Formats: sequence, structure tokens, C-alpha cells
Amino acid sequence: MNYNKSYLLAHVGLWTGVVIGILGALIEIRLIAYMSIILMLGSLVQTLIFYKCPNCKKPFNIRGKKPKYCPECGCTLE
Repeated sequence: MNYNKSYLLAHVGLWTGVVIGILGALIEIRLIAYMSIILMLGSLVQTLIFYKCPNCKKPFNIRGKKPKYCPECGCTLE
């Protein structure tokens, strides 16, 4: 998986988990709320594994925007 797919999957997973968690809390079904936590944690773990520079393999900062170049090696990203 490349860093673009990882970035997209992270955001989709996190926001889907938030929405499902809120719905689970509103309808008071704990299983749905727990599943949303698992979804968000899974999304975070895949980001930590796959969201890195394709050239030097250094991880990107997951708290910011998708970079235009690698802060470590200076490689221009797509």
C-alpha cells in the first residue's frame, strides 16, 4: 500500500468510526460503540505502518496535511 492510499484510508476510517461511535452512543448499543473504537484504532495502526516516504521509508507526521515532499530526504511526492 502506498502513502496516498494509507492517508485516504486513515481519514475514511477515523471519520467513519466517529460517526458510528456517535450513533452507537445515541441509540445506546455498546457493541456498536466498541466496534467504532476498533475501527478507529485499526485505521491508526495501518497509518503508522504504511504512511511513509516511498524513497527513504521514514514515517510522515500523521497529525498534519499530506506533504508535498519528504521532510527527511527531500523527495518530491506525487
